[in-house]
Amino acid sequence: MFQKIKRFKDRHPFTSLMLVAIAVRIIVVICVPGFGSNRELQHPTLLVAFLDLVKGKLGIGESQAMMLLSRSLYATVSLFTVSMIYRIADLSSNKQNAWLMGLFPAFCCVMPAFGIIENASAFLGLPLVLYGCNVVLRQEVLRQANFTENVHRTSFLIAGLMLGFGVCVWYESVFILFTTLVILCMRRNYKGALMTLLGTMISITFAGLLLFAFSVNPLKYIQL
Repeated sequence: MFQKIKRFKDRHPFTSLMLVAIAVRIIVVICVPGFGSNRELQHPTLLVAFLDLVKGKLGIGESQAMMLLSRSLYATVSLFTVSMIYRIADLSSNKQNAWLMGLFPAFCCVMPAFGIIENASAFLGLPLVLYGCNVVLRQEVLRQANFTENVHRTSFLIAGLMLGFGVCVWYESVFILFTTLVILCMRRNYKGALMTLLGTMISITFAGLLLFAFSVNPLKYIQL
């Protein structure tokens, strides 16, 4: 039995990792009702602005069913964190090391206050930031391998969009964005850095205008 599991893991490292992550999340969502409540959503961010807007429109209040739904959504979103960490590690190392790196978020990053992330904004912004970093890294790996026909400027634009939305949700991730731009410039990929910055500005502007359209002042929620 153990040998079959090991063979499956070796042949399908990403699938086996995600199955472990899903199993952990099912157990936590059902058996640990104290985690995943909205008590973490006290930090004023654009994410809170959107949640306040949705709750007001739908008349949503606190209940056991809503807490179960909240924990389920947190657990589902956290799967993207596991996936992105695996893919980033795979690009920079190999699948075996990527699988081992993925085990950490598989068990820890289940939901806010259950692992290394306490704040819900950071928890929900992390997958967006990681996705943007993954796109940038993949394009740089292709460029370094001289696969120039596979390197597209639009990929850096998409990375910037994701990083920008990540900053809207988790303000502190602006330092990750800044570091990414500096690294691209140090590698003399100025066009990639420019497209990434452009995508970031587009997504941040879009988020602000969308809130204004619904009569929500985004400046009210911009506090570090």
